[in-house]
Amino acid sequence: MRRSSMTAASTLLALLAVSHLSGCVMKSRYNTMLQQQQALESSLRVEINADQVKIEQLENGIRVRVANELLHRSGSVELHPNGRAALDKVAGQLADMAAHGNRIDVVGNTDDVPVGRELEARYPTNWELAGARAATVVRHLQKSGVDPTKLDAKSCGQYDPVASNATAAGRAQNRRTELFIRPPE
Repeated sequence: MRRSSMTAASTLLALLAVSHLSGCVMKSRYNTMLQQQQALESSLRVEINADQVKIEQLENGIRVRVANELLHRSGSVELHPNGRAALDKVAGQLADMAAHGNRIDVVGNTDDVPVGRELEARYPTNWELAGARAATVVRHLQKSGVDPTKLDAKSCGQYDPVASNATAAGRAQNRRTELFIRPPE
């Protein structure tokens, strides 16, 4: 009986040690993500203050929400010079994050207004337009040194609004590109 209680105690101690180490790993991952978020915020302070960029700590990573007005001109998928400059400010940090195993999803979003005639032949729906804009950001990040195997371009089109499409201000908020930086599993 004494031997079984010693085995039970050893098992309990092993479980407590694993639990403690797991907590340390989780805390370490959180601290790393927090440092990464703060570095991104520092680099993009001007854009954050202009309400063009918002950075949030999520349970499973960091979200960088960039207003369409910063990245793309209306009716275009090409990067606006100011958007290119903003991406250049954080490209080195994103490259470092990717080098440490983080994945970066670039997600294009639009409002629910149908694509205009000038884009309709090439991008028949908001889905294609948002995807093309995300791909433009991915190509720029790749050219700036971010490992392309850690980048994904995705489109939500008009299907993930953050505001009502009933007003011009709401539609402007819905036209955005988001970068989700996810730590290694």
